[in-house]
Amino acid sequence: MVNNRAAKITVDLAALQHNFQQVKNYAPDSRVMVVIKANAYGHGMLQVAKSLELADGFAVAQLSEAITLRNNGFDKPISVFQGFASDEQLQLMVQYDLRPAISQSWQIDLLEAHKQRSSIDVWLKINTGMGRLGISPDEVDSCYQRLQNINYINQTGLMMHFANADEPVHSTNQSQIDQFLKLSGLYKAQTSVSNSAAIVSHLLPQQDWVRPGIMLYGASPLLNKTAADLQLKPVMSLQAELIAINDYKKGQAVGYGDSWICPEDMPVGIVNIGYGDGYPRHANAAPVAVNGQRCQLIGRVSMDSIAIDLRGIQTVCGDLVECWGKQISVDEVAACAGTISYELLCHTGGFQL
Repeated sequence: MVNNRAAKITVDLAALQHNFQQVKNYAPDSRVMVVIKANAYGHGMLQVAKSLELADGFAVAQLSEAITLRNNGFDKPISVFQGFASDEQLQLMVQYDLRPAISQSWQIDLLEAHKQRSSIDVWLKINTGMGRLGISPDEVDSCYQRLQNINYINQTGLMMHFANADEPVHSTNQSQIDQFLKLSGLYKAQTSVSNSAAIVSHLLPQQDWVRPGIMLYGASPLLNKTAADLQLKPVMSLQAELIAINDYKKGQAVGYGDSWICPEDMPVGIVNIGYGDGYPRHANAAPVAVNGQRCQLIGRVSMDSIAIDLRGIQTVCGDLVECWGKQISVDEVAACAGTISYELLCHTGGFQL
């Protein structure tokens, strides 16, 4: 696909590798399946997988993502969080040596009916409180025993997902842990519990596999900590060109809806990036950086442009403006847009990569 947009994304693979090492520092006794779903959170799935050669495995959401990895020569274990929805998809799971997550009992029906010579590993996902995908706790024993009786299943692991790990002291975290440990203690099975937030908070230090996602890409998984606090480095930088500098008078309106009025005579910059490039339309007063100088958006985000307040800023047309990256945290921009960094990275990478 040809990218005809003017905005520019840079992916710092050295920063990615630094963040992976931070995962190892936080969870030294666990294997690491790096989460590269949604095109590696907008960073390019194949280049991220290639860069993280020290990972023990990969995790994706969709079967198609896993097949793409296999077809590009990646032979490490690949877990598929959404599992399979048909016998045809199950056959592909076996063919490509993938590890699906089982979250519904009818998926076990398909496994039991399927005749296979090749072995497969699976995860049995337990709903301990997330309320999304997972077997209910009272079904775990019967489902686990059924999986054990399928002769071509090699290993059945147990996994769960936290609902509130971004708030480490949230009361439901411990109740989820207690429920999972009670169930997993009944079986000799690999375990996987922790996402990025749970990893950095040490919510459950002892488990076989951890599943880092957002922390790999240099954004904070916690509500009360910055990425810098966690010694994480930003991986994606989003930049665009300053294409106009307008000298406006006091009282002059800027952009759609006359939503911003100049409080004094002032220079206003126009940057060639907008929601057509995946930049968040509701990023009110979000920061940007020009030549190392912080300033902020004024007025509404347009499809192809944003306006910025250039009072006190030394710049000329043609300079690059950092929308997020090393100087401007993507978490800070996300907060201005009333969303989370995950969404900004996935959306913008989807437009640009």
